[in-house]
Amino acid sequence: MVGQSDETLDSLDCELLVESGGAQVGIWRPILKEYEALEDQQKGRFKRIMEMWCVGQKLPSTMFNGSEGRTKAENLMLQAFKAFKIRLYGFVRRVGQTNTFIIIDLDPAKKQDKADPGILKRAKGRADEIGKGKKK
Repeated sequence: MVGQSDETLDSLDCELLVESGGAQVGIWRPILKEYEALEDQQKGRFKRIMEMWCVGQKLPSTMFNGSEGRTKAENLMLQAFKAFKIRLYGFVRRVGQTNTFIIIDLDPAKKQDKADPGILKRAKGRADEIGKGKKK
């Protein structure tokens, strides 16, 4: 798993969403407003799913896709939290000493089972940039 021991969510331009069971979920600040625009019910459902992920609970395919494909440059596995036909795309890495899921994109209007290829491509590019561990 990639990551630097001295990294923080802040150094990766991310905010903490959920922390539990020794793991955490962060979100990339440039998409935070889009996430915050979701309905309270939707955000509540995602928070519960993220908490389950943090404590290592196995999530069903209706809540999580562990394989949305790999990025080209950093070879990171893109994954997605799922609820209400919405997907939150991200990847897992260590931030400091903590196993962290970093959300780097979302598809708020998903209408089918397959992921939108354009959004997946954009998410993979963002994951590669953050995956390099670039500091602000």
